[in-house]
Amino acid sequence: MNQTTRLWGGRFRKPPDPRMMRLSSAASAHARLAPQDIAGGKAHAAELQRAGLLSQSEAETIVATLDAIANEVAAGTLLPSADDEDIHTFVERVLIARIGATGAKLRAGRSRNDQAANNLKLYLRQQARPLGAMLAELLEAIAAQSEVHAASVCPGFTHLQSAQPVTFGHWLMAHGQVLARDAGRLQDWEKRSGQSPLGAAALAGSAIALTPELSAKALGYDGPFENSVDAVGARDHVAEFLFVAAMLLTDLSRLAEEVTLWTSRQFGWVTLDDAFATGSSIMPQKKNPDIAEISRGRAARLTGDLVAMLGALKGLPLAYNRDLAEDKRAAFDAVDVLSEVLPAFAGLIASMEPHPAVMRAQAGTGFALATEVADYLARKGVPFAEAHEITGALVRYCEEMGRDLETIDPIELRAVDPRLDEGVKACLTLDAAVAARSGFGGTAPARVVEQIERFNAWLDGFKAWTGEGGR
Repeated sequence: MNQTTRLWGGRFRKPPDPRMMRLSSAASAHARLAPQDIAGGKAHAAELQRAGLLSQSEAETIVATLDAIANEVAAGTLLPSADDEDIHTFVERVLIARIGATGAKLRAGRSRNDQAANNLKLYLRQQARPLGAMLAELLEAIAAQSEVHAASVCPGFTHLQSAQPVTFGHWLMAHGQVLARDAGRLQDWEKRSGQSPLGAAALAGSAIALTPELSAKALGYDGPFENSVDAVGARDHVAEFLFVAAMLLTDLSRLAEEVTLWTSRQFGWVTLDDAFATGSSIMPQKKNPDIAEISRGRAARLTGDLVAMLGALKGLPLAYNRDLAEDKRAAFDAVDVLSEVLPAFAGLIASMEPHPAVMRAQAGTGFALATEVADYLARKGVPFAEAHEITGALVRYCEEMGRDLETIDPIELRAVDPRLDEGVKACLTLDAAVAARSGFGGTAPARVVEQIERFNAWLDGFKAWTGEGGR
């Protein structure tokens, strides 16, 4: 690598050692940021024209050449070389090779520090809405399955023990609600990442690029940086993006775990579509929920990316330090993982086949209707503490007799406690149990339908934000 292809070196007597350059260089790894680097270069060219350092003709030549470079990079016909230290070096090297001294003028008034900060922030902002569209597809699939099964009774669990009956649509929408909050976090992140760092230069601001608010507007930001030191030294927007990604995959991993359980022979609630499952190389009968399992694993990976970024930031002095270069590896990984997991999971949920009869058959097991007895007594004026004890005694009697609650006759009820009359029998059905939970947000089918309607209305707005439009 000779001195003319480096962005530094005038005060050095020796060329960089190859071992140092292997550690320092990352142009190929960061090649996906070429479009953002070029966009920043075009905005900066306009700044230099406003400052009088470039004529209109020179600025037009630079912009046209940068556009040509962008097209060739997109086509895969132009890539960084092994000698390019970073993406900035690559773009400047090619620009100067094509238009000579005019291209060399572009570096005035800017630094790799504000370029690096701008490139990744711009890249993540450009990824946020497409990722949101992928999440919206998954949320649509969850809502559609929930609508079909708004009244399909299934067991509800706490501690993975049968607790109370709910509807499968209500259970699915619990996952939909938490993922919707993740969608909101993505939107909130975009709002907080709206300040452009371009024009901050190395750390003090630029003595040449004096209208960064115009560069910010040209690049689609909400405005320019408030503080130049913060602009180049901050990466909390990267850490927050990684948190949103890790939280989203962590929440999705809980649904992944449940899908894995539901598709097991022991549960038998759901059959996966053949297109969204895999088989075994030795056991011909197997149908494995690999999408769910891979998603659980990727959630752990994104948690690691977040922790790595927070570790790099902890105790780091202002302004720029090369530790901050860790931001790109982690951010790229988060974008890649979400781009793979979200579409696959959306297809899995949309195509899976739930089995309401199987779920219903399991819903009343484990004395899941016991709470109905206690609630019945409470409505008759029995203090709930007593009602709880009476119901516990009834469950114990059923266990000893090998009976279910629904099969106990009135004489046996009164033998347990005189306040247990025949009226309780009307409460001891699955449909009565779910219908009784008719408060806002409850599992009563009518309430589930209302919940889905509100969810779909919100989802239309979220889809509009992503650029995909509503239903």
